[in-house]
Amino acid sequence: MFKFEYPYILFLILPLLYLFFRKKNLGAVKVPGISQIKKYSKKSKKYLWGKIFILLSLILMIVALSRPQEINRNKKIKRDGIDIVVALDLSRSMLQQDFKPNRLGRAKEVLKTFVDKRDNDRISLVVFGGDAYTKVPLTFDHRVIDETISKLSVNDITSNNRTAIGMGLGVALNRLKNSKAKSKVVILLTDGENNSGEMNPIEAGKLAKEMGIKVYTVGIGAREMEVPGFFGTQKIKNTELDENLLMEISKLSDGKYFRAGNQQEFNEIFNQIDKLEKTKIEGRDFYDKVELYEPLVKIALILLLIGTIFESIVFVRIP
Repeated sequence: MFKFEYPYILFLILPLLYLFFRKKNLGAVKVPGISQIKKYSKKSKKYLWGKIFILLSLILMIVALSRPQEINRNKKIKRDGIDIVVALDLSRSMLQQDFKPNRLGRAKEVLKTFVDKRDNDRISLVVFGGDAYTKVPLTFDHRVIDETISKLSVNDITSNNRTAIGMGLGVALNRLKNSKAKSKVVILLTDGENNSGEMNPIEAGKLAKEMGIKVYTVGIGAREMEVPGFFGTQKIKNTELDENLLMEISKLSDGKYFRAGNQQEFNEIFNQIDKLEKTKIEGRDFYDKVELYEPLVKIALILLLIGTIFESIVFVRIP
């Protein structure tokens, strides 16, 4: 951005131009002949060069006095970000098609939308089945998170016929143990019950509380399952999901339990988490000023010197 510190000084250019272009009636000069002085007359182009240089010099000096400046505006952002670990169940039951295209496919779509909203937060991805491991450590590079989520499949876990909720939560907590973020969160998504692993999910929930980490648990699966039978398709209650366990884990860690029973609920869950865990951003503007008058003064002095030489030496001034 460009500005003048004292823009009103620029109005001095107007009277200066008036004085320069004003016609003067100075009367006649009596000389024996005019052939020798025609080329030095007041209207001579050669004679005017000196005046033009002096005029430009004075204009530049006025511009310099008005203090032209280049202003660079910068915004200093202070981020109070959140460290978030997403622990995702990759057991084979996540291929159930009560969601479109299936539970895992829908979870991936919702997670990617959520990650894209969290510009100021570090995010990690942990996957679990019968065992658990970190897929992506805490990072601000959400592009890596998105790409990794897109490629996830149940085949990423060898023991995908079991569900170790305690292990999944334990690995997620381990990712946050050295975090210095003011807010630390685990989002655990599963469609089953804990039937594997060495870590007890309840003990993991208590550990989360001690570490100051909130755990949001998400139970995935329709409340009623369609099962083919001899007399056609029947609907039976979904009893595979251990909601009581997930509620207890969240309660222990001051988090919250959500049930994703259909597509709309799944979408709304992450909208709620996004609102609950807001990143604080403080902005402060500051400005850098670069003074531009110095080169103008130098150019003005050079033009003044040239104009003076033209007026006094190169072209003889005729009174």
